[in-house]
Amino acid sequence: MDILNARLEALERNVYSAENRAATGNLVEQVAQIELQLSKTLSENASLAQGLEKYEKLRGTIDGDGDLELNRQMLGIAAKTELILLNDSALHTITDLRTIGDLQAKVNQPEYAAAAELLPRLQQSLEPQHESQVADFRKVVDDISSIVDRYHSETEALSEMFVQWDRILTGVERKVLELESASN
Repeated sequence: MDILNARLEALERNVYSAENRAATGNLVEQVAQIELQLSKTLSENASLAQGLEKYEKLRGTIDGDGDLELNRQMLGIAAKTELILLNDSALHTITDLRTIGDLQAKVNQPEYAAAAELLPRLQQSLEPQHESQVADFRKVVDDISSIVDRYHSETEALSEMFVQWDRILTGVERKVLELESASN
């Protein structure tokens, strides 16, 4: 009961200050005014409204009466904040952060640090090989291009020869038909 009285006295000191005494006559009016200001502030700030909603859900865990009261008072702000944030989205975020933490050792391997030092040596050995492979590739492309060009020229020459043979054979067939029709 002493805890409840201490809290009530602290609330009265905060709410019923000298500034507010002149504005309103009694504590009930001041509480109504504070509730009005709170609802206005919550309507303007969605994040605050969500935080209050989360707090209301976890109020029994964070601020409660009974045997656990002393333990709850001993919780620091960080622990209370962690309890408030333990909802679905925060839980997913925490899980992701743990996964990232687990993967951090794999990402920051000592071999990766050594790679920067070994890069110049690797470039010295790979660049000449790459240049030679590029030269070989160009030679192969040139060889294939010349083979394709020869194929096209030979195909074109054969096509022209076929057209001439067709003209000759057509002319010979016409002559044969003329001779046959003349002999009949």
